[in-house]
Amino acid sequence: MKSSEKLAAIRQIMAAEQIAALVVPSADPHQSEYVTGHWQARAWLTGFTGSAGVALVTADKAILWTDFRYWIQAASQIKGSSFLLFKSGDPDVPEFHDWIFENLSENDVVAIDGQVISRNQEKKYRDLWDIRKIRLRTDLDLVSRVWQNRPPMPATKARDFSTRFAGQTRAEKIQNIRDALNAAGAQWHVMTGLEDIAWTFNLRGSDAPNNPVNIAFALMGPDHTQLFIHPDKVDKHLAAALAADSVRLSPYKDIFSALEKLPDNACVLLDPDMVSAAVFSAVNPACRIIEKTGPATQRKAVKNAVQIQHLRDTAVKDGVAVTEFLHWLATRDAKEAVSEISAAEKLFDLRSRQTDFMENSFDPIMAYGPHSAMCHYGATRETDVQIQNTGMFLTDSGGNYLTGTTDITRTICLGSPTSQQIQDYTLVLKGHIAVAEACFPEGTKGFQIDTLARQFLWQQGMNFGHGTGHGVGFFLCVHEGPARISPHPVDVALEPGMLMTNEPGVYREEEYGIRLENMVLVTEGRKTPFGTFLAFENLTWCHFERELLDTCLLTRAETQWLNQYHQQVYDLLSPYLAPETASWLRIKTAPL
Repeated sequence: MKSSEKLAAIRQIMAAEQIAALVVPSADPHQSEYVTGHWQARAWLTGFTGSAGVALVTADKAILWTDFRYWIQAASQIKGSSFLLFKSGDPDVPEFHDWIFENLSENDVVAIDGQVISRNQEKKYRDLWDIRKIRLRTDLDLVSRVWQNRPPMPATKARDFSTRFAGQTRAEKIQNIRDALNAAGAQWHVMTGLEDIAWTFNLRGSDAPNNPVNIAFALMGPDHTQLFIHPDKVDKHLAAALAADSVRLSPYKDIFSALEKLPDNACVLLDPDMVSAAVFSAVNPACRIIEKTGPATQRKAVKNAVQIQHLRDTAVKDGVAVTEFLHWLATRDAKEAVSEISAAEKLFDLRSRQTDFMENSFDPIMAYGPHSAMCHYGATRETDVQIQNTGMFLTDSGGNYLTGTTDITRTICLGSPTSQQIQDYTLVLKGHIAVAEACFPEGTKGFQIDTLARQFLWQQGMNFGHGTGHGVGFFLCVHEGPARISPHPVDVALEPGMLMTNEPGVYREEEYGIRLENMVLVTEGRKTPFGTFLAFENLTWCHFERELLDTCLLTRAETQWLNQYHQQVYDLLSPYLAPETASWLRIKTAPL
């Protein structure tokens, strides 16, 4: 169907249902970051395939909202359609919920599929629109009535994730979660987050791009747990292993009837940011509900000793692959045509040669020249450019290994850097070092660390628009909560065992961007009369660019940190590199 035909069909149904506005978000029933094709309704309707965006359809308007990462891509992909692009984040552009508040009338009805918005989102929109007496319906899935040839639900097999990698059995994890439920006064727990389910049950799959999860729900009770998953996904051996841990299997959609049958007066714990409006409304209304983050979310974020050792080994493997990539890029034949997309393919090939590598942990960002100024740029066939032998190049990538997940960003200059590029790179590295060297008391939140990364940029009237760091899963999602390092006042303390990123940057629109990212592990530091202090252990090994540094801007301590780090990079990686690459790395890591 053409875009105009889709809109005409949607509007016909809207008129029949007396719907004034239809909102189609980029989401699935699990609030996943990586949405499978079956749930990409917004992409189907608009033609825009970026990961973030919201579509809105009224009787006479069709609007697409997306953020600055995708403005160029979105404008290209909706060109010639009836959709208008609204650039989220621009000062004069209202968000879709505000646009509805300002443009719809009393008693108008807005439809959003309750399967794909969270309980908290539903409540937020109702509270806002009720002021104008605009009504919200979440019981309609209008798109599915029109969507021809909709991709089926993913049907990949679930895989048992060995305790050799996980470090804990599923029985131990289930019992730990039950203990937390008892402490909270709850007997039942609804789990909808795919990463939480994968972690709890020591399962992995291939249902989502770049995220080794299975599409499933779980309901944990006082003496057994139900896993709601398509039966074809679980073979007899895995089913037997799950049954041995009192995990019962049920069809995916049976979650709704199971929630309706919960005992009266039972206390149910669920996360309103993860549970969909549809799942929330299915809970027996006679139950008491505790709305809070699920126990698995916090426990998953704190890596155990087995995982930490694997992560240390994985840091070396990934560092070898990235170093080989940077060497190839720097020494390739000048006549060899290399584009952003082919560079990403080269790095994937190098990573795939490492033991236990499974897949990318996200679509790599290979951003040359002005593209590097878009901090989350993703090359497409329309935007792909050749990498020349001059200018700035930013590479942000990661791998999913059985032994852990990685995320690394380096920025290099192909040619002679300008004095401005050197100053910017040095200021970003100073912020990176300040975070890496941080010593902070127990109870410190990420937003308190965030300022360390920005201080040198602020002194020059500069800043960057993204957070300094995010949590990282273990052979799971590269973006993991609940902790983060950002200006947002997230009320979650950093704990020993949490794996975070350290990625300050600076971006000059239409010129270039610089970002320098390592992963760091929160560790227990020292104890003093003032309490226990925490620190970061580096878990990324790859050199920084000496030719992009103004050593006059570095303190003696910063220079010592960099020299020590570079010596560790060489010592750890060189035994696994070809002699030519090791010699190149020796030069790159020479003391300042």
